[in-house]
Amino acid sequence: MELPKSATKLPAKPISKRVSKPKAGQAQLFFKGFPEDVRFKSHTIPGSLERAKGTLYETWFNALQLSPYYQTICETKEFPSDESKRAYELFGDLRNVTFETWWVEVGYGIFAEKKPFNKVSLQNQTDSFGEDVKVLHLEIPLNVSPKTLRAQFDNLLELHHPHYKDFDRWHASTATARMESRKLTSVSLNICLDVYRLFIEKSKQGEAPLYEIGAELRINPKFIVAHSDLNTIAAEKRIKMATAVSEYLEKARNLVAHAAEGRFPCTDNHQWVERQRRAPRKPRYSD
Repeated sequence: MELPKSATKLPAKPISKRVSKPKAGQAQLFFKGFPEDVRFKSHTIPGSLERAKGTLYETWFNALQLSPYYQTICETKEFPSDESKRAYELFGDLRNVTFETWWVEVGYGIFAEKKPFNKVSLQNQTDSFGEDVKVLHLEIPLNVSPKTLRAQFDNLLELHHPHYKDFDRWHASTATARMESRKLTSVSLNICLDVYRLFIEKSKQGEAPLYEIGAELRINPKFIVAHSDLNTIAAEKRIKMATAVSEYLEKARNLVAHAAEGRFPCTDNHQWVERQRRAPRKPRYSD
């Protein structure tokens, strides 16, 4: 596909070295995008690969591979925006590469935090990275019940933590490539990408009926037409399934466009995506 006509094509320049990556044997790798139960543990590169599978990291990779905008960038080395140029410099050419290979060569390096997470400790320690980090040094009396200590600690956090109720872990990230804090999960986004992938495959063969896509992926089993359904019921199910698939497609188109500019996960309307115009409804009753 062609790059958006409204965008300025930036000439290709030699791609600079992306980021200074930890050495292959380094075990102190931390990732804010991992599940909470392992987020604060250190990982090796092979270990981080296993944890990265199924997370938003892999979903971002899949979105870029499916993005027609990013594919064009990889082929032409022409960039419709400064953001897309930076995204390419970070993620690289994703044609004909698996997530596993890409992660151990590039992915872990752009997603790993540049400094380990601070932990509650028994000793007062100053930040060794020279950054302005606000730290509370606590004196914890061990002759008080744990329940009372937890309540007091929570009160202290509410009093002193600048983001007690609205902490954004990605805002505090030191990784080169940061995600956005959104109520979007890898599960829901992968459904969008599955719909988009199948839509592309069927479009290459001719038509891509939305109902058939939804039925094949079982987007909503309640909307799959049964042989025993009356014509009116079958027609209603087809419309509902097609509507659901259309919504997933709309989100996927925006997702892959934003991903190509290094913004993820985001399904807000993107200027590169043509909006689908709905035909005006006919009045139910005529004069």
